[in-house]
Amino acid sequence: MNQTISVIVPVYNVAQYLSQCVSSILSQDYGDLEVILIDDGSTDASGEICDQYAAKDSRVRVIHQKNGGAAAAKNAGLRLASGDYLAFADSDDYLEPGAYGFLMKTLLETNADAVQGSFREVYQNRAEEQHIQEETLEGYDYLLRFPKDFSCALLWNKLYRRAIFDGVFFEEGHKIDDEYFTYQGFLQPRKVARVDRIVYNYRKRASSVMSSPESAERLVLDCLDSAAKRRQKILDTLPELREPFDENYLDVIWYLSGNEGSTERTLKALKDSLRNYLGEKGRTFPPVYLWRGLAKLYFVPTPRLLALCKRTCKQIDLSDYFG
Repeated sequence: MNQTISVIVPVYNVAQYLSQCVSSILSQDYGDLEVILIDDGSTDASGEICDQYAAKDSRVRVIHQKNGGAAAAKNAGLRLASGDYLAFADSDDYLEPGAYGFLMKTLLETNADAVQGSFREVYQNRAEEQHIQEETLEGYDYLLRFPKDFSCALLWNKLYRRAIFDGVFFEEGHKIDDEYFTYQGFLQPRKVARVDRIVYNYRKRASSVMSSPESAERLVLDCLDSAAKRRQKILDTLPELREPFDENYLDVIWYLSGNEGSTERTLKALKDSLRNYLGEKGRTFPPVYLWRGLAKLYFVPTPRLLALCKRTCKQIDLSDYFG
């Protein structure tokens, strides 16, 4: 068996953070790595930094391509990856020492298809640890966690057997990527080991929470679209799991209706999605805790909803975020 971990790292204008990211990967105690750096049309020194690492370490492979977005970069990495194991890292984040050795050991000992670890959110002057419960899940139990646990959709706090993503690629052209991709590796019965050890450091940057009105609107629409497509995939392949994904879809519609990125366009899309759902045959009846919020979305006129969003959304303090 090929014991190589292919680590896919999309890179775009992160010269300030890239060295810490790549060095944290190459210094892992698990040395059988293929580190694929995809320079997605960077306009700063990121591309040169990638080439410098490739010149010094034969485990590093670099792709330079025109800017196509993070999904396109990850797809290029997937096509090049040759290892039997797969990991992802964002180029402004960094791994904990010993992360890959620990994850590989756990995966082999448990004969799992994937291993998920805990992670740390890193701010300018503090850090917050995000811990998970240690357990081993089999069958469709991990897939059923996706509607309730956002960490399941994250790419970078896990080690995967490459085979679970055979034929699966990222959907390009969106502001988000993980939500369209990760769950598709678990549409077959899988074994997943969850371990409460910090393996990854996620850098909190201002650009991740602040964006132009157009980008914020696009993010809301992508969140709705990804939830709708995931639900439809479940209905098509695993209709017996319909109820939790129906409820999750309604929960997403309700949550997005109060998002700071709300516009007349997003609220119309949410209203239309709710009406279409309620008109479906066989759909799950909305749970009680969503009745009030969904009723407000359904009946309150869009201009009034938009005014409510602008009045209630909180301003984010960016002073503790990285640039």
